[in-house]
Amino acid sequence: MTLTLLDLYNAAATQEWSMYDNEAMSDNEFEQSLVLALNKAVQEILYSYPFKFRECTHVILTTSGEASYEIPKGIINMDGAGNYCVKINSKYLKLADNSKTLESKTGVPEMFYTTGDKIIFYPTPQEKFMVTIEYTTLAIGTNIENEEIFILKNDDDTISVPEHLEELLKNAVVSRAMLNSIASESDENYSAYKKQSETAYRLLIKYSKGVGVDKSVKF
Repeated sequence: MTLTLLDLYNAAATQEWSMYDNEAMSDNEFEQSLVLALNKAVQEILYSYPFKFRECTHVILTTSGEASYEIPKGIINMDGAGNYCVKINSKYLKLADNSKTLESKTGVPEMFYTTGDKIIFYPTPQEKFMVTIEYTTLAIGTNIENEEIFILKNDDDTISVPEHLEELLKNAVVSRAMLNSIASESDENYSAYKKQSETAYRLLIKYSKGVGVDKSVKF
């Protein structure tokens, strides 16, 4: 099973006081206000906590004489010792303190820095090396062509989440979208959706970790 925008849309449309048609068959029948609310909820949830299922590994094969490579679309992870997870074999590369002071040099890369959408290795690789970068992706899912996407647009766009967490994420997204759609905290539905949203979010965190739940987590 995969969790699609169509699944989220129809689930949200079935909620109490919802004004939307809950039998949409394709994105041609979508109300854009609900699509916007769902996207906002997805991004708020996925970007609010370091979910393990959003961690990825990017591999770069260097070319002799080429220092600049495309950086993965996300945030480079750090380990418990404060090292950035950019490695050649098992050796960590250090973040260059001041790239402007580095003199031209070739060899085995020991450092890196980023500029725009590029990662630069120093010294410039003298031959082919395999660099691995562990990062947390900013993509929220994939489209039908299996390309990374950062916003849900089409009915068959899918959210990248393990199957056992799909229902929990759906509940968290739908309840959060409904909460965001209520204009006033004095609305009789607000407190109910707030409680539902907080509970769904905490359960998603709990079961994505596999053990316990951080009671300090707020949303």
